[in-house]
Amino acid sequence: MYAAFQIQFDILADLIQKAVEGEWESLSPIEAWRIRHFAKIAKMFDSFLMMMTKTRDYVSACAIIRMIYDNWYSYLWIYEFSDGDDVLLRYYLYVLDSIKQREKTLLHMHEDNPVAPQLKPLLNHAIADCEKAKRQISTAIKKLPVYKDYHNNIRKARQSNNSWRYKDIKATDLDYYNWSGLYERISCKETRAFLNYLSQYVHGLYASSLTIVPTEAEMLYVLGEAQSLIMSINLYLADNPLR
Repeated sequence: MYAAFQIQFDILADLIQKAVEGEWESLSPIEAWRIRHFAKIAKMFDSFLMMMTKTRDYVSACAIIRMIYDNWYSYLWIYEFSDGDDVLLRYYLYVLDSIKQREKTLLHMHEDNPVAPQLKPLLNHAIADCEKAKRQISTAIKKLPVYKDYHNNIRKARQSNNSWRYKDIKATDLDYYNWSGLYERISCKETRAFLNYLSQYVHGLYASSLTIVPTEAEMLYVLGEAQSLIMSINLYLADNPLR
């Protein structure tokens, strides 16, 4: 089974290498994000394989697979469970959410924690970059055709902590998915059960301390699920090339 997973990983790595080596100037922001997003996923699969075959770090391997699922499902919700303007709107809100979280962290570092004086200019510059990026994203959102008729809902979404996980931007009563709800919307019951199993390793629950020296059956269980996941991603990229 390890050899079969390696074959699937090599397929993914080859797809990513070809996409990364192409020219970037003509790509739109969302096209460039797709390549970077899957390059990140491929790197995590590489780390997962090392932990399974060399260090046999079962806990970290489980945590990484859960991270890959989070990245995969975020992508699917933005790119495949949307159409038309929704794809770009969700993408912009997704980016904006990340910028806001980064700025919040930088402000906390700047104001609430003592930092070396030489770091202050770097923090000020990074905060200014966040403000600039937020203005650029806001301008892009306002140019979307959907903004004209649904600007009130879009403004509400921007104020929500679940902004890009809105269900229907055209709904009278705007509603959102939390992470659990998003998983339920995208995945099957069996996959959700596996995600719940992985969560104990991500969050450091007591049960995660019981598998320091995993059995071969435990290793093969996680490896099998990971192989199904990487095959799904490879099949998707075969039908939806990054370039």
